Amino acid sequence: MNYVKKSLDSLMREKNISQLVDKIPAAESKTILAHADGLMQHTFTFNRAWDMERCLTPYTLPELDWNTYCNDDPEWCFMLNRMSYLDHLLLASLLTGDLKYASKAKFFILDWIAAHPDIVPEPSTRTLDTGMRVMNWFDALPYFMFLHCLTDSELQQITDSMLQQMRYLKTHYLPKYKTSNWGSIQTCSIVSVLPFLSSSYADDPLYQWARSEMELQFSIQVYPDGMHWEQSTMYHVEVLNYGMKAVYYAQLQHETCPSVVQQQVYAQAKALLHLLAPSGEIDTFGDSDRVCARDVLTRAAILFRDAQFRFAGLDALDAESLYLFGASGADIYAALPSQQPDMLQFDGIDSGIYTARSSWDADASFTMFTTGSLGSGHGHSDNLHVSLWRQGAPVLIDPGRFTYREDHPLRVQLKSMPAHNSVIIDDKPYCLPSDSWGYADFGLPLKTYARHADSLHYWEGVLLGHDPLQVWIRKLIVIDPAIWMIVDEIKCDGFHEAHSRLHFDPTVVLTPQGDSYHIATAASALSLFCPGESNITFEPCSLRYNEQQAHPVLHSRTAFTDAATLVTTLSREGITVQSVPAFQDLTIPTSDDCVQARKFCLSPTESYTVAVYSQEIYRGKKILSCEDMPYHAKCVVIHEKDGHKQLTLLKA
Repeated sequence: MNYVKKSLDSLMREKNISQLVDKIPAAESKTILAHADGLMQHTFTFNRAWDMERCLTPYTLPELDWNTYCNDDPEWCFMLNRMSYLDHLLLASLLTGDLKYASKAKFFILDWIAAHPDIVPEPSTRTLDTGMRVMNWFDALPYFMFLHCLTDSELQQITDSMLQQMRYLKTHYLPKYKTSNWGSIQTCSIVSVLPFLSSSYADDPLYQWARSEMELQFSIQVYPDGMHWEQSTMYHVEVLNYGMKAVYYAQLQHETCPSVVQQQVYAQAKALLHLLAPSGEIDTFGDSDRVCARDVLTRAAILFRDAQFRFAGLDALDAESLYLFGASGADIYAALPSQQPDMLQFDGIDSGIYTARSSWDADASFTMFTTGSLGSGHGHSDNLHVSLWRQGAPVLIDPGRFTYREDHPLRVQLKSMPAHNSVIIDDKPYCLPSDSWGYADFGLPLKTYARHADSLHYWEGVLLGHDPLQVWIRKLIVIDPAIWMIVDEIKCDGFHEAHSRLHFDPTVVLTPQGDSYHIATAASALSLFCPGESNITFEPCSLRYNEQQAHPVLHSRTAFTDAATLVTTLSREGITVQSVPAFQDLTIPTSDDCVQARKFCLSPTESYTVAVYSQEIYRGKKILSCEDMPYHAKCVVIHEKDGHKQLTLLKA
């Protein structure tokens, strides 16, 4: 026990908890106290950004039953048992000087221990939540020490239970955890906690196993481009958060964290940096909520002393980051220089996630293109999906996840192809989610081609379908900050109908305007042209777990035989868009079956012309041209300004 107390005393001093209160933002202090007051009455509300299964409805448990669940959702029980709410109780005692809040936190822990004399499989001891609970108890211990509200006997009870739970994790470890966020969260917790509880941790088989397993997990779960393989930004962040704790606590213990873990955790933070929308939020990609992730990069900035993470982080530490790093972390963060990231685009060639932004300003345009493998059960049927922001406001979106309940039809619906910005032939999608976590069938995505030239961006992805064989090629051309051209090439023998969908943010007002659509956001207005017969419906979306609202969906339908090329354009209001001819041998018009060319006129003296080819030129002369500019390529952009033309080749 002396070793544990000495370790916690060292942690308390390293964090400089005594200086913490004055650094908590006033607005957060009010939220913390309100939450803590609810917890005093056993009223639980899960509404924090990284509450993985949020529930805004407060539920009161007059008598604690750690296996109960509310809101008709078993995930509520899992949230209850993670005990991520302990920090607000302890911070409330710091803020008010009233130990009743810390005593309630202690009560929850000791009550859980009393209810679990033996750790056996049940809802309250699910392994993922056990790993999280052990970490949350450990994070709380230096605060209990600072507040002098734990007796030696109580501390012994808590640490004994933590050791018992960690050994339970090892005995109930499954092979699939090697590639799962479940596994890395469990091992990160053990590796973070055990050195502070046992002086002989280095010789403990539990520690040796967890450290070795953690090293393997980070080497195979995180792709070389820095993205977690499960195809969900929210779970990418969850693994990142626990990986950062493993690195941080190793530093405090003067223990060397495996280099592959440090490298992969840093790579995850770097990838997250490029996935931030201009608002600092993440897209609802896979099983994700739209939440601000700047706090995560704030913690990464402190951990890695990185100026680019500091740039993307918060102005000052939030309460969660303060709770982890203490006042010492706030001082480190305040002294860090800030440097704007040197890249405006992210090409996730391994994960299939691509982003580009017009700048790092809050009113930038931002585009996200997703075309990777399915990933885990958290992955959606979102291949070739496009999300975009204009002047910092969301325009095209992914409609989210809503719930994990097996009995709720919206779970499967939101994972499906129709719930994404997709093209489906004959209304028969071939990516078919079967239930909350499984799929009955899936298409074959091919690797993406990407090219960037200053403000010009080109991505090309392919998804193969079947029954019958279908080829969907999406070519996305972005001219920052205000032009998007989506070229969908569909190939399927016989007569068919292509059904395209575009999902818009709930704040968007979408209005027919002649042969186009007017898009109004809080920040800007755009014009949209789409092929075929079109109409608007309003369908459910879920930007956060357990929250549902309506959003506009634009449908367009085009009949075709064997093959079709569908062109959709979005551009700033005031930019005129027109079809223009392209030529072979400089004088022979090239058919629309072979090339699609659009001219975007920004003003009487400036324009961009995009020419995109869908077939190989295999007859006649191979010299091609558009707007009197010769070339031989599959995609070019011609920028004309004040009579001067410049051609940029985006795909040869």
